[in-house]
Parts: sequence; C-alpha cells; structure tokens
Amino acid sequence: MRTINTNWFIRAKLKHRHLLVLSALGETANLNHAAEGLGISQPAISKLLKELEEGLNVELFQRHPRGVMPTVYGETMIRYARAMLTTLDNAFDEVNSIRQGLSGHVRIGTVLTPCTDLIPETINRIRETHPDLEITIRTGSSEELLGILKDGELDILVARIQHAFAHLNFCYEPIQHKSAFPQPEYPEPVYPGEAGGGSPFFAQSSYPDPAYPKPYSPEPVVVCARREHPLIKNGVRLALKDMLDKEWVLPPAGSVMRAEFEALFQRSGLNLPNHIVTAENLLMVTNLLEKNDMLTLLPDAAVAHYMKYGMVGHVAVEARLQRDLSRILEPYGLIHRGEELLSPASRAVLSLLRQGKNYTRKRS
Repeated sequence: MRTINTNWFIRAKLKHRHLLVLSALGETANLNHAAEGLGISQPAISKLLKELEEGLNVELFQRHPRGVMPTVYGETMIRYARAMLTTLDNAFDEVNSIRQGLSGHVRIGTVLTPCTDLIPETINRIRETHPDLEITIRTGSSEELLGILKDGELDILVARIQHAFAHLNFCYEPIQHKSAFPQPEYPEPVYPGEAGGGSPFFAQSSYPDPAYPKPYSPEPVVVCARREHPLIKNGVRLALKDMLDKEWVLPPAGSVMRAEFEALFQRSGLNLPNHIVTAENLLMVTNLLEKNDMLTLLPDAAVAHYMKYGMVGHVAVEARLQRDLSRILEPYGLIHRGEELLSPASRAVLSLLRQGKNYTRKRS
C-alpha cells in the first residue's frame, strides 16, 4: 500500500473545486463563462487553474484573446475530472441506496433488438422485485453508447463491443441470440453430377449452407417493407442485383449495418442502389415504409415484433444473400465497468438482465 504522501494529488492539494473548474472549462472554453457557471470570480478560476498546472507541472490550457484551448494534457485531465465527478455522484447515490434499502437510479443503454423483448421483460421483473428503483433507458448505436458508458453516464449496456473501446477493459458478457424466424430443415446438398435428391435449392456446390444461421449465431438481418408491398404480395425472391433499382431507407453512413450492406454490392462489383433515404429514427423509418414502396434492413427480432401488428412484412431474398445478411451484426451482450464498480441497484438489474427467458449466456 502506498503512503498518502506518494499520491500526486495530495502533494498538489487537489480539491473538488479543481475538478469543477476542469469540467466547466471543458464545456465553455472560456474563463469568464466558466466562472459565471460556477458562481465564482474570474480571478478565482484563474488561480485554481494555476494551482492545477503547478501541481502537474504542465500547461493544461493555451490562453487566447477569445478564450482558452485545452492542450493534450488538459483534454486528459478534463476527461478524468468528469469521470471523478460522476463517480462521486454515484457514490452518494449508492450510500442513499444502502441507507434506504434497494432503491436508486439505474441507467441502461441498449441497441434496437433488445427493446423488443429483453428490456421489457427486465423492466417487468424490476417492477415486481424492486419497485422503488428508478430506471432510465437510452437507445443508440453501440459506439455511441460505449462512449457514454466511458464518461460514466450509463451503468449497463446491452450492445455490441467495439474494438475502439478495447483499451478500457469493459466487462463483456456475450448473449447468444436465437433467431426470431424458424430454422427450416434443409435436404442434404445435391451437387452437379451426383445422383439423388433432385432439390434445386442446393444446385450449386458453391453454396452448401442453409439460408438462415444456426441458433446462437450472429444476429440475423432481414429485408422488410410494408405488408402490402408488391414484392411481398407477389412472393418475389430478390437477388442482390434486383436491389439496385429499389428505393431504400437505411441507417446513416458509418453505421455497421449500412457499411456491411454497401460492402455486399462492392464485393460483387455492383454499384450501390440509386435511391437511398438516410434515417436513424425508427419511427421515421416505419412511417416511410408505411407510405411508400421502400425497403429497409432490420434485425429479425425487430421485424418479427412489427409483423405481429401488421406493420411490416418480410421480403424474401435468395438463400446466398440471406446468408450474407445474417453475418452483418455480431451478437450483442451485457457491457459494464465491472460488478465491483456497480451500485447494489445496478448489480440487481444486471442479474435480472441475465435472466432473459429468450436468451442464453454464451459459455467460454
């Protein structure tokens, strides 16, 4: 164990107000505005900043006529100051939770598919077992949610781990996802020149795999449209080249689903579809499908949910193409900083998330 005097922040006489100054300057980049927000004078904030720089022996901000700009050292300290302030707030909440019994506030971040089943199931269990818990649910992409978890503003994620966040050593518990669509039984492959079978489905030796993934594989993605779309009514089965002249509503460029979808065309030497509307909000996506003959991509569990209410239908595609679509999304899982860092309330919610009836944790 280190003695107390070996900690640099003790020698530098670091105080809570120094953390507040760093956080405020990170938001405003202006001494006067930061001072106003903190309710102190501009000379006082300048003095606190000088104390910090002297304690660290580095320049944290470059002064300019119109404000201040954090140096690389300043950016680092701002990030840690925000995390420390959040941690102190969490500590206060946890003390209150322990004092009052299991109550408090748990913040969950989730990608789309768990919103159809796992999250509602868990909320129902929370209401039954811990009715005093306050729950906040935030949806977004895995990358967005991981950034928020890094800043300490979420407790638990149901998302996909991203390589860019590997250095943060988040705990990741993969969840094996069962496809919402039935897994059909296929005949044995029949190759050219071989006897028996007669099935046209496996007429090509280059494709011996089933159209749908086996259970517990990456989460399948399917093509869907409004239920009365001509492609669905006529039972048309699309090949990749058939998609070029169709109208699409897709997630923004840079998203995993959009990037992998475009890569299918590029690998086949095809141009991208000409008619693409970009929309991230799911309500907008479903409204566009309802009022237009547009196609989109959604995880199969989300499509199955909307099919129950007659909102969308599943557009059939060739088996080879469905196989490729089923590899777009990696399995999602539970992500957090570590159970020892979670509040009692968050640990209780984590345990309930692990009890999702349609999910089985992957065993390593």
